[in-house]
Amino acid sequence: MRTGWLLLFATLVVPSGVRADWQHCKPDGSYSFEELKGRVRSARTIRGYSGWDEKAFSRAGDLTAVAILQTLDDAEMESPEAMNEVLLVLSLAFQCPHHCVLATGDQQPRVTLLLLEHLQHTAGRRMRRKVEETRRFILRQVSSSD
Repeated sequence: MRTGWLLLFATLVVPSGVRADWQHCKPDGSYSFEELKGRVRSARTIRGYSGWDEKAFSRAGDLTAVAILQTLDDAEMESPEAMNEVLLVLSLAFQCPHHCVLATGDQQPRVTLLLLEHLQHTAGRRMRRKVEETRRFILRQVSSSD
């Protein structure tokens, strides 16, 4: 229950505190938030991703979790296939957080960890293990100083 409220807060309140045009900004060759949401939607509908998608996710870091939350609803994420895709996208977002993620605030997996906690509660037994593996991978990536 607490996780649900935190996710709601993260998706509705946190982004609203930023400038009104933040969704369309493209600093230093990064992708706008709307483009990132489109890439999440595309990865879900075609059940795959391109190198351009991978680059966008790895540059966005924690913002990728916000894009997932604003693009997919709980019902969409409940299936094992969709959950696998979400976990893959989150892993891509934290491949190299210290070097690839452009915004320093998105180098830490704050919203990502909340999303993973939520997925842990909604996942079946087999998927819970994958969610935990993804969580450990992300924390390992963030703690390494590569």
